[in-house]
Amino acid sequence: MTTLITKTITKICLPLIILFSISLLLAGHNNPGGGFIGGVMFASVIALTYVAYGLDYIKSFFDPDWSNWFGFGLLLASLTAFAALAFSHNFFRSAVEFVHLPFFGEIELVSAGLFDIGVYFVVIGGLLSIFKNVGDDK
Repeated sequence: MTTLITKTITKICLPLIILFSISLLLAGHNNPGGGFIGGVMFASVIALTYVAYGLDYIKSFFDPDWSNWFGFGLLLASLTAFAALAFSHNFFRSAVEFVHLPFFGEIELVSAGLFDIGVYFVVIGGLLSIFKNVGDDK
């Protein structure tokens, strides 16, 4: 049983930490951050929600299969790593493209970003599968 303060703080922190985890994911190629730490932040706020509200209450309206997230991330990261071989480059070679967008200016698109997104989903799926299976154990 948790207190009203814990539940209120969790409601406030949930969207902020999810946005922060996405920010870490997107900044990861050029700055500190990336898929791993962004995924850990996302998993931590979902785990906080499980602790504050209880697993049964959360499962009544939000019950994803976290192992599917793990599988999707692993597939995306693997395809990104092997994609360079299809273009006669070395394994895991990164491609860079600069795109000009009207309101944002010049944006750098890097194929390593897809790998980071795959790692993000692997970490979220792996950690939350563990948390959910441990929490389900009666």
